[in-house]
Amino acid sequence: MTTPPDSRFARPEIALAILGSVVAARLLAVLASPLDLYADEAQYWRWGQTLEWGYYSKPPMIAWVLHFATSLFGDSPWAVRLSAPLLHGVSAVFIYFTGRAMLSPRSGLYAALTYLLMPAVTLSSAVISTDGVLLPFWCASLWALWRLRAGPADTRTAAFLGVALGLGLLAKYAMLYFFIGIALAMLIDAPTRRAMLSRKGAIALFTAALIVTPHFVWNAQNDFETVAHTIDNANLGGDLLNPENALKFFVDQMGVFGPVAFLTLVAGFVFMTRKDAPTAAAERWLLCFILPVIAFILAQSIISRANANWAATAYPAASLVTIAWLRRAQRNPRLWYVIAAIIFVGVQFIPDFTLPVRLGAGAVLALGVFAIGAAAKFRPTGLIGANLGLNGVLAFLIPVIALLPLAVSSSLGLDNAMKRARGWEATAAQVYAAAEAQGASAILVDEREVWHGLDYYGRDRTIPLISWRRYNGPKSFSERVALESVDTSRVMIVSIHDDLRAHVRSDFAASKPSGRVTVALGKKRKNCALQRSLQLYIAEGYQPQTRNADWEKRHANIVEFPDPGCVPLN
Repeated sequence: MTTPPDSRFARPEIALAILGSVVAARLLAVLASPLDLYADEAQYWRWGQTLEWGYYSKPPMIAWVLHFATSLFGDSPWAVRLSAPLLHGVSAVFIYFTGRAMLSPRSGLYAALTYLLMPAVTLSSAVISTDGVLLPFWCASLWALWRLRAGPADTRTAAFLGVALGLGLLAKYAMLYFFIGIALAMLIDAPTRRAMLSRKGAIALFTAALIVTPHFVWNAQNDFETVAHTIDNANLGGDLLNPENALKFFVDQMGVFGPVAFLTLVAGFVFMTRKDAPTAAAERWLLCFILPVIAFILAQSIISRANANWAATAYPAASLVTIAWLRRAQRNPRLWYVIAAIIFVGVQFIPDFTLPVRLGAGAVLALGVFAIGAAAKFRPTGLIGANLGLNGVLAFLIPVIALLPLAVSSSLGLDNAMKRARGWEATAAQVYAAAEAQGASAILVDEREVWHGLDYYGRDRTIPLISWRRYNGPKSFSERVALESVDTSRVMIVSIHDDLRAHVRSDFAASKPSGRVTVALGKKRKNCALQRSLQLYIAEGYQPQTRNADWEKRHANIVEFPDPGCVPLN
């Protein structure tokens, strides 16, 4: 008797064990990571010290997660990051169960692994980020909505959908894309329309609104600062229409979703959509949660700018639809050739690798994809293995790179990519030692990243740490506390921007250089030292200047203690 192909995946325990092993490996990587917290992580940690319904630039969920984690495990970097791989594991579990119900158990597992091994999730599992906190609720909403659509579903499923939607909005406003997906699905899919226009749909939406209302009440009481920051982040007042960014967007998305998976997604729109396919209705439904996100972020990148991760919410559904396409597509050798060639070209756009590394990596990846294609006789299902294999290698290499000795990472040209998460503990130790030795009453810094690094790694400090305000009022969370609120009798200025030092010093009657803090971070190209270099001043007689065009003009183009350029390594 022949065993049905999916029978070995019929028991979810097997799939969950496979997914759990990936998460367990990532937990070990977090525990072993030598990297310091970078600025955003330190900012979220600071938020998590108090429980609020909102924070300066984000809804509250990430701070709540960190409050819970650090209350249990302390404030070490690994404790701050510990929830990241766990949250992505939860996302993968929901994708598995969605795929299991929508397609088949095997497809559900492939889709969950596609998500869990995508490069962006590998990176996001090593740091704490708002995307990592959002995606479990997005994936839970996807599962609950499909269950509600497929019917019969009870009131508990509707309430669960509402909870997932509401908590997702408390994680990141990008959850709003899910509501656009619901609206599109209602337009093209009668079962979704019936479900959402029913009593159960009303329960889901009411529950979501109930959960998110306190956050918007908090915003109203705090000048809508979270909403305002989100609008500012879109940068729609900058230079409009940058069509060259479209190419960068697509290259970036190869790095986010994985080159094979993203190219399959793009090719699938052209070659793999079929109205008569058994899973056609499910595929169209999934596209409602993919296309609006990608279209909006692509337009945003052309109009102004868009970070690579802004389209992350498209990829849970994309993990499912690409598996559905590949499992039923016809043999097409040309697709393999095109994918291998584009991967080689795409690797050449990676900014931090040296040219020999880019050429070598591109060739290895392209030849690897081609070899897998030949072994699979160029069947599209072989691309599932190629994608999981390639992303699996990257999932292994990324945490290993973090553990490499400085000399090895320098030889690969990776130091610049890792500089934001290096040297903060050493920087803080030098800065606070200098402040204490010079009898400073407060420390004033001119960069938010420096403030967050010194804040976290000086969390036991007694001396006030203030972020200088270039403009009237705060422009970042680090600037919320004004210098006027502390003792300004003897302020130590810590400056990383050589073109802002004259601006900062103009706020004082007297100031003089008092030293320099330099921390080695590795190597730049041409054997130049990569350093974090901070100029110190002691300033007295605080008399803040009026922020206007004349003040800016007086200090424009004044550079003090300029960057010396290339400092050769011995």
